[in-house]
Amino acid sequence: MCVLQRLIGHLRFKTSKHKRFPVMAKWPYHLPNNLSPEQIRAIQTKVDELESAAQHGWGHSIDFGLFQKEGILGDNYLGIAGLLDQWGWWPPSLDGLSVADIGCFTGGLTLLIASRGAKIVYAVDEIPEHLHQCEFLCRVFKRSNVKTIQASLYNLHEHIKCDCLDLVLLSGVLYHLSDMLVGLLMIRNLLKVGGTLLIESNAVSDFRHSYANFGRFYNGMWWQPSALCLKDMCEFTGFKRPEIRFYIGNRCLARTVRAEERIPFKRGINWKFDSLRDERPKPTDHSVMAPM
Repeated sequence: MCVLQRLIGHLRFKTSKHKRFPVMAKWPYHLPNNLSPEQIRAIQTKVDELESAAQHGWGHSIDFGLFQKEGILGDNYLGIAGLLDQWGWWPPSLDGLSVADIGCFTGGLTLLIASRGAKIVYAVDEIPEHLHQCEFLCRVFKRSNVKTIQASLYNLHEHIKCDCLDLVLLSGVLYHLSDMLVGLLMIRNLLKVGGTLLIESNAVSDFRHSYANFGRFYNGMWWQPSALCLKDMCEFTGFKRPEIRFYIGNRCLARTVRAEERIPFKRGINWKFDSLRDERPKPTDHSVMAPM
């Protein structure tokens, strides 16, 4: 990377929080001040190696205290956490809770959650090089309550027990899924009844029409759902209709809870149900199919 590119990336990292977020969560970690120059260089060298090994580089910008490592996703994760704090969408203390950060990448949010008292934080990513970055941060900052899992969301039940999670964070993942409904069903299966799902997603700020644009893999997106589509998908996969807030442009946060009610319609979904009987009458008004 040339000097100019590094400078542009540095400026983007420094200014992004002022453009996007009214409040930033505080990063709770730093390296001990008594490390020798050789120890600091060894950490920096390992970080650079992990960056080079990953196809898309280092993920989250991390302040090590003695130095700062910039990532392609910047420090937006601290802004997302700041909004969740400000809105009261998750408790300030996560003491004793079982949490999953699905699509964790470098683990910025994983480690932030781990610092707030969670009993266990499952850091999930299907890319091994992403998990290696997260695992390294856990070693450096001495986090023992994080368990990394290399897996697709679609087979996460093979690694985490059903009905055991109190909180799931799905940040920057939903639109990457080829099958959003199956992904949401899997998360519902892992959450306790009443457990919370927090979604950060690219979306269209349209609360009147339910649709999902085909993303054509732009920035890795398969889909770009409208706000109403996101609400509908949650309801149709066993969640209560979420509250959705757009915090900038086409980025939103959504909060929903696993409901006790059964899945209303099951046919055609790539999921094993005990019965395919409809739980409520199917809509017959064709106007629900498209924007009017």
